Amino acid sequence: MRIEGKIDSLQKDVRDLKVGQAVLTGKVEGIENRLNSLEGNQKYQVWALIVLLAGVIVKKFFFPRSPLNPPLIRGASDNF
Repeated sequence: MRIEGKIDSLQKDVRDLKVGQAVLTGKVEGIENRLNSLEGNQKYQVWALIVLLAGVIVKKFFFPRSPLNPPLIRGASDNF
């Protein structure tokens, strides 16, 4: 009878471990989904920065001055 009690106790412990493992598995899957979402957002932010920087570089080197905004003349009092 003593061995049966130990076996029952071990079976209960194994059931508890399985339940705990299922809970942890669910939490890990949730964390993984959040991480994938975060990585996707970060990827879009990096691409947005690349596009903005490329636009600034293109504007600076290929369109140095706009005819609507002539360069300021130094010493002129009306050009602020």
